[in-house]
Amino acid sequence: MPSPEVAARHGWVRLGPGWADHLRSPLAEAERGMIEDWRTQGRPLVVARRQPADDPGTQRLGLATPDKRRIGVHLATAAIREPSGPLALADALSSAPAPWRSRLEAVVRRADALGVTAGVFGSLAWQHRTGLPYVRPDSDLDLLFAPRRWSVVEGLLDALIGLDGEEAPRLDGEIQLPDGSAVAWRELAARPAKLLVKGCADVTLRDTRAVIALFPPE
Repeated sequence: MPSPEVAARHGWVRLGPGWADHLRSPLAEAERGMIEDWRTQGRPLVVARRQPADDPGTQRLGLATPDKRRIGVHLATAAIREPSGPLALADALSSAPAPWRSRLEAVVRRADALGVTAGVFGSLAWQHRTGLPYVRPDSDLDLLFAPRRWSVVEGLLDALIGLDGEEAPRLDGEIQLPDGSAVAWRELAARPAKLLVKGCADVTLRDTRAVIALFPPE
């Protein structure tokens, strides 16, 4: 099991008793109460992006509710229990709306054929992790892939473009780069000169050629 210190963005953690004693940024009393209620019901929080000035040994987490409330939590990793990685789409199929499932199964098959796992975050991931109703008729499907070769990236982009359509859900999400940062697959598919890259602690613009160069030669 990975240590809490290396819990990755879009991963999941639970909080231990006394978590509020480890806060590194203040929370309103009502927010503390919501987090504690959430914890005692056995529900996880999602791992969020760090901030550049964050101390080592701290983690940022997020709580999203079905009614679209958002709470950010910054605390010491000593408060974290049961870290896990992003949710696999195949594991979340049973929580997806029935009309979505054939399309989601097609995404899983195409990714498997390319040797990469299709992950999911956002509303469907929250719904699967909690059993609460997050997915709406207009919800996007937020996908996550971590390919290790550029040829696999190109195959994924071709597959996602081919599966994209007017029917729900709209396919969205990110492709993780070898350095741990990520780019939106739709933006990457457009092949702009520069890409918005979401790092572990920042968001920057990078030359697309530099992004492609992160992948090892084939």
